[in-house]
Order: sequence, then C-alpha cells, then structure tokens
Amino acid sequence: MFDFKSLISAILGNSKNEGVYDLKSATVMMKELPESDILQAQIEIIKALQQINSNPRTNIKERFKTIPYLDEKARSLQDHLVAIYQGNALDDGATPKQVLPTLLAFWNDMGDGYRLCIKQATQNAPRGLDKELQLFTLRGLMYFSEQARWAYLRYMEMDSRTWRNLNRLYLFAEQKGFATQPLQPYPNAEITDIRREFMQLLMLSLAIPEKLQPAQIDLVTQWLKRWASRVDLESQIKPNRQLFAINIAGSTPPKRLRRDMVGENWRYWFTETLTLHIKETIEKLQQGEDPVELGLPAESNQAANIDLMQHLINLWSRDTPAPVRKAERHSTQKTIKVTCGLDDVIGHLRGDTATDTHSRWSIDNESTTGIGVNYQTTRDDELQVGEIIGLDGVGMNPVSVGIVRRITKKRDGQVNVGIETISQTPIIVELTPLLGNRSFFGVYSPENTSINQSRFLVLPQAFFADNREFRLAAQGKSYRIRLSPAIEHTANASLANFAVLEKL
Repeated sequence: MFDFKSLISAILGNSKNEGVYDLKSATVMMKELPESDILQAQIEIIKALQQINSNPRTNIKERFKTIPYLDEKARSLQDHLVAIYQGNALDDGATPKQVLPTLLAFWNDMGDGYRLCIKQATQNAPRGLDKELQLFTLRGLMYFSEQARWAYLRYMEMDSRTWRNLNRLYLFAEQKGFATQPLQPYPNAEITDIRREFMQLLMLSLAIPEKLQPAQIDLVTQWLKRWASRVDLESQIKPNRQLFAINIAGSTPPKRLRRDMVGENWRYWFTETLTLHIKETIEKLQQGEDPVELGLPAESNQAANIDLMQHLINLWSRDTPAPVRKAERHSTQKTIKVTCGLDDVIGHLRGDTATDTHSRWSIDNESTTGIGVNYQTTRDDELQVGEIIGLDGVGMNPVSVGIVRRITKKRDGQVNVGIETISQTPIIVELTPLLGNRSFFGVYSPENTSINQSRFLVLPQAFFADNREFRLAAQGKSYRIRLSPAIEHTANASLANFAVLEKL
C-alpha cells in the first residue's frame, strides 16, 4: 500500500526538524552531551555544526544565534583536545592520534559556520547586524587561520579552498570598511583586528614552514602576534619598494612581488619596518634583555631561536638574495634504505641489528650535496625537518648521513622530502664528558674539501653545551676535545665543530 503519510511528510519538509537546526535544538543537544567524554562531546558538536551548515533553509536569526552558541560551548573542549594532542594532558579515552581528526574538523566546520552566516547576511541584506558581521568575520578568519597553521605544523600541503576562504573573508572586511576595526573576538581575549590576524598567516606562509621544525613554526606564530602590526597592506603597486603581494579575491597564498601582479584585488606590502624591528629585538636579546619584557616567549633568547630570527630577516628582506642550491640536481629513479633518527642511525652504523629499523624511499633527484625523495604513508607520521637520516645506497659508501631540510605531505598520502647529505663517510665515536663518566655515542664527519666542509660532530642535543669538553674515542685512538658553538640545533641533535686539545 502506498504510504501517503510519508509522501506528505517529505513534501512538507518535516525532516528539517531532525537534529540541530536552531538555537533551541542546539541547547537541547548540549544538555545531552556526555560530561566525562570530551572527545565524544566535541564530535557531537561538530555533527551539529555540519547539520546547520548544510541546511540552507535555516533562518538567518537562528543561524546568527546558534553558530556562536556552539562556538562558545565548544572552545574549552577544543583547548582540552589540543592539550591531549600536544602531550600536555592525559585522557584515558583519547590518544593524540584519536583527537586529531576532531581538532581539524572543528576548525574547518566552525570557520564554515561563520562564513555561511556572512554569506546569508549579504544575500538577505538584513539591518542591525553590523556588529555581529564584524565579529563573525574575525572569528571565521581566525578559525581558517588555525586550520592553515595546523596544516603547516604537520607539513600538509595547503588546499586552495582554505586560502580562498581566508582571502575572501579579508576582502569582505575591507569592502565593508572594518578590516582595521579593533575587535575583541571572545571575552578575556586580547583586542585585535582582521588585518592583523590575516597578516600573521601571510607572513607565516612566507617563512616557508615546510623547511621549519614544528617547534619553530609555533614560535614564529607567537612572534608574529607581536610583529604583524608593523606590516600594512597597500592597494597601489610600488615594485621598487614593496616585496610581497596577494590576490585577495583568489585562492592562492602570498608570493614575492612581480610586475604583472596588477589589479584591484591585489594587495602589496613592504617589510623594512618589520625586519628593522627584528634586528633591534635581536640586539636587545643579545644584550641580556628579558624576552618576556619584549612581549615574546621566554625561550626566544636561546641561541638557536636568535638564529631563527635572523633567518626570518633573510627571508623577508629585500637586501638578501634568494637562496640557491649548493649543487645542481639531476633526475634519477632508484630505491634506497632509510634509517630515521639519530639513535637509530648510530645503531645502524654500529651494526646493532636489534635496533636496526628502516624504510624504503624512492629518489627523484640527487646532487653531490643532497637528494629529493618520496614515499607513501597512510598515517600522520612523525618525520620532522631537522631529523638525522641514515642513507643506504646513496653515493660510493655503504651508509651516508643526511638531515631533512624540507617536507611536503599531499592529501593522497604522498610525502616529498628534501635531504641534505651532511656526511658521506660517517664514523661512530664514543664521547665521555670530562666531568663525568657516562659515555654516549655520536657521529663524526671528517673534513670534505670537495664541498668545502670542515669536520664536525653530530651528538644528542641533551649533551651539547658551548665549550664543553669531552674525551673522544674512535678507531683505537682517544683525544680531549672542546665543542665550539653549535652550527645547528635540530629537535633532537646538535651539529658542532670542535677543537682537539690533546691526544690521550
């Protein structure tokens, strides 16, 4: 028998009252959320967001009430899940890998929620919503910025949709005349403005995050909160003065300025004021000024982080030429065995089969100083820029040692990695602090005149200190050495020159 009741119900659209569709239904849903299971509660909020975002029939007033209601209820849950992912909080019901999809979905769907509020408002032209539109534009841009930042932290390739959302939210703010209006995004949050938030992400993308360690990306993000207001966007092109540009009606990131980047939707900026401020900051830190007094994180005065500031000056300055490869690369196709991490590389060089774990990667191109490789992964692997890598099958020697310089992960699981070969003839050495008896192993790289490279050591970062003295033992010989200031610090290792004080 034909079901007339169901047909009439479908025609009348009664199904729209299922799930979350207005503030009242959202309030009911929030009361039913599990208090003890934060991950599941956030998953339910995301489902509610997706329901209201996908329902074009939602009344504009209800959308304007429901999206910020869900946002303000979910923020503390999101902060807790971030703490779990970063290892700063423990939760019996959630691991870092379990919470990641929820974190990413929330930033995307909440940003979309605010974007759709703005879209519906511009189509219906309601009155009396100016304050809400300003606040919603700021919040939406901040959520998409967070989505982008976490893509950078995980070396994920940024999709064009995220850039389109960011650019057009900023364009909307400009068109409506509130891009520089001081706003407080949430109670107890510091006052900011849309241009400043947009500028932070533009400059972060120009820091080339695919070549930074996650901790460095996070630090640059915090610095830019204080620095971004020193950069302004201009609508008139001045190629002899400006350095970067972005099309705020497009779906691409900022780029170095070219003379053909002309049009009403292009915005331009110069960086002299910013780089001068960073130089002054470096001088103050080197003179012993407390970074906290400068509004910066406490670790900003560490030598490696001062080097990072100088690196940013080089990237963002007109005075510094673009970097060039040390050696020309040529295409090649072969598979190599790769060992990741200093401890495992040392174990591999020592012939310790119990700890010898490796992967197989494909070489795309190589030169005398590096290789480009790719591999496929089905999970969010933990490879970082700065990782020490053992390479079997590269060059004339059985094992070379390299360091990861660039990582780009594509949505299909393909990972592209740039590796600099730092030693083609590595030697395992045993190091013992002169003021202690606990020895450990490191890697010694002999001098390589063909690429103008001095001898140096690679050792676990925990054992490094400027001018620290060790007994170095290798190949039946022993020396007293003193470390020089580090050439480079990675997440887990330090590269340093050294002086031989005496033969023992």
